[in-house]
Amino acid sequence: MKIFKKPTDPQRWDKFRQRRRWSKRLGFVLYGLIFTAVLAAAAGAGYIYYHFIRDLPDFTEIKEYRPSVVTQVFARDGRLIGEFYSERRIEVPYSRLPRHLVLAFVAAEDARFFEHPGVDLTGIVRAFVRNLEAGEVVQGGSTITQQVVKRIMLTSEKSFARKIREAVLAYRIDNYLTKEEILSLYMNHIFLGHGAYGVEAAAQEFFSKHVEDLSLAESALLAGIPKAPSRYSPYLNPQRSKERQAYVLKRMAEVGFISKADMDKALSQPLKLKSHRPDYIKECGYFTEHVRTLLEERFGRDQVFNLGLRVYTTADVGLHRVAQEVVNQGVDGVVKRNGFRGPLKRLRGKELASFQESQVRYFRKYPPRKGLLVRAVVAPAERRTDKRKGQALAATSGRTIRLGEHWGVLSVGEEQKAAGLMASLQPGDVIQVRLGQKDKRTGRWSATLVPSPMIQAGLFSMELKTGKVRVVMGGKDFNDSTFNRAIQARRQPGSAFKPIIYAAAIQKGYRPDSTLLDAPISLPGGKRGQAWTPQNYDHTFDGPISLATALARSRNVPTVRLMMALGVPATVNMAKTLGIASPIYPNYASALGASEVTLMELTRAYSVFPNQGYLVDPIFIERIEDRDGRILVEERVHKRPVIDPAVAQTMTHLLLGVVERGTGTRVKVLARPIGGKTGTTNKTRDAWFIGFTPSLITGAWVGMDDERSLGPKETGSQAAAPIFIAYMKEALKNQPVEQFPEFSGAVLARRGMDPPPADDEVAVEEGEDFYPEEEEPQEVSPRSRASSQQFFKSDLEE
Repeated sequence: MKIFKKPTDPQRWDKFRQRRRWSKRLGFVLYGLIFTAVLAAAAGAGYIYYHFIRDLPDFTEIKEYRPSVVTQVFARDGRLIGEFYSERRIEVPYSRLPRHLVLAFVAAEDARFFEHPGVDLTGIVRAFVRNLEAGEVVQGGSTITQQVVKRIMLTSEKSFARKIREAVLAYRIDNYLTKEEILSLYMNHIFLGHGAYGVEAAAQEFFSKHVEDLSLAESALLAGIPKAPSRYSPYLNPQRSKERQAYVLKRMAEVGFISKADMDKALSQPLKLKSHRPDYIKECGYFTEHVRTLLEERFGRDQVFNLGLRVYTTADVGLHRVAQEVVNQGVDGVVKRNGFRGPLKRLRGKELASFQESQVRYFRKYPPRKGLLVRAVVAPAERRTDKRKGQALAATSGRTIRLGEHWGVLSVGEEQKAAGLMASLQPGDVIQVRLGQKDKRTGRWSATLVPSPMIQAGLFSMELKTGKVRVVMGGKDFNDSTFNRAIQARRQPGSAFKPIIYAAAIQKGYRPDSTLLDAPISLPGGKRGQAWTPQNYDHTFDGPISLATALARSRNVPTVRLMMALGVPATVNMAKTLGIASPIYPNYASALGASEVTLMELTRAYSVFPNQGYLVDPIFIERIEDRDGRILVEERVHKRPVIDPAVAQTMTHLLLGVVERGTGTRVKVLARPIGGKTGTTNKTRDAWFIGFTPSLITGAWVGMDDERSLGPKETGSQAAAPIFIAYMKEALKNQPVEQFPEFSGAVLARRGMDPPPADDEVAVEEGEDFYPEEEEPQEVSPRSRASSQQFFKSDLEE
């Protein structure tokens, strides 16, 4: 049977043939289009692969990804005292993340996270529609997996190419990792404002909690931050933050993560913000900063700030608090005894204008706040008026001061008024003040004068036997100055250097009862070609005295004579033997402390004496672990014998004599065996005291960074010893009284020794190059009082 029947009408046949021809042509066109489309699709796929996918990062490496985390520093009792980081991130395992915290982030950022394969096409369409309706971007289309890809594997570049690469990688990663692994990466990596990266750091920053302790309300607040950390910061914008929290809770209820009752309860809870940051800045700042330098020397800065080391130190937090208090008390004592001694600068004209411009820039960058220690300019006494408020700014019993574009009023205590402070201040004087409260009515800051702002102090304390450093106090306030005067500052020690010379003498065969001559001496090498005539502190001479007495009473002239007898190399070598690495001048000036050393160096050198001749290396770090708890470094006690034990024992008992009946008698108040030595430099620019018990050694120093005098009577005994005493009193509290080994050597001092001096010693003025060893000194006949007023400067150069 024929299915197709040829038309009998010729016209109909022609039309039929024409339709068939067009059908064939259309078929050819359609086939061509389909073929072209297939080719285009293939070409497009090839193009996409070549340009976007071919060189994608290896997504399997994400399993090995370790984010930058905080290096933490701990005190000896395990307390956190410091953190170093480029991003403040504390990594936590997924098992520690509470379920409501995880669901809060999912609801806020990607509600279909557990359903889609890494890319949510439905979410993209929904976000597109919502953004069109709102006329602005109110919802993003990126999934949590895509955000992980963007932050860890790609850049934040805004381009079509990156979005394609991001989507491909997200799909691959979603098939490679579990949802929990992806969430762990995301929640440990996300930035949540105020320097906090990851939910653990944010929990500490905003609530002073660990993640597992966060409530639903707190979790919702954190989950609302990533969209715009500054805009939704609970510190900067509490109202917006609260609104965003409500949005997150509502979304959690909408998608069934929580009930409406849970939502209402969380919304009704007040949020108590409480930032937790380690208090090492105010308590162990100098110690921790020194630890940082040690870590960078060993590992490099990048590893220290990114690899999450756990550093266990020898620092004693309690003793640091004590040290901070006694250092401030010691400095305050110097200030009270000497009062206000004039402004830091007295500026006029262009210098004043330039300084005020710099102050304007400074206070724009660092606005005034209560407690801030700053420099201010004394304003003219005439009446000044705030045009905006019409109020007189100088209508006060104090002096008006300028703080850049701000104004303040200097408060003056009765004690300062009696000293004529008000009369001494002139317009243009630059003074140091500490800011108080701001008057809301006038806009003025109250301020109190800091009479001697440049006075500083340092304290270094370590265990004798182990070298474990307990305290490093490098100044009055780490917030004001991070310069570490206990470790970094080289200062001339004055008479505190004398035990080095006496140790060299004992090693050469001298005994405590060996006779030294305390008589005038004149040597070439003084200033302007004059002779150098070293003097004792009291300008008297005792004639023949024992070596023990010369050290106990810190007599300068016998010490110079002793160094001349020993020779300069013997002293230099002894200093190096005792661990002093700072350069020692190879001349007789070093006899009275001309060579600069650090407080840590000299304290360590003294430790050799009670350590039976052993030099111990200071230990700041006991153990270093990596982020996984593997031990990288474990320090052990390093000590080596450097001098004969008999020499060390003799020096120990000589220094006990300094405290018992010499310049260190003030320290006897501690009522236990203590050896030590005072040190004072010319014009009392530096004051030292270094002392020890059988188990603990501590050094204290007081001075000014600009090398000015502390005051006419601020000797080592007056300025530094009280700091040592106050610290050791607390450090030794409840500790048994320890005795030094029985001394079997010769007697320490001749009988009938003169009573101890009323105060400490100061060495005599510095010349240029002193006393070549081959030059023979010229003796001057003894007399009761020296006429020369030349003083050898044994600390800072002018």
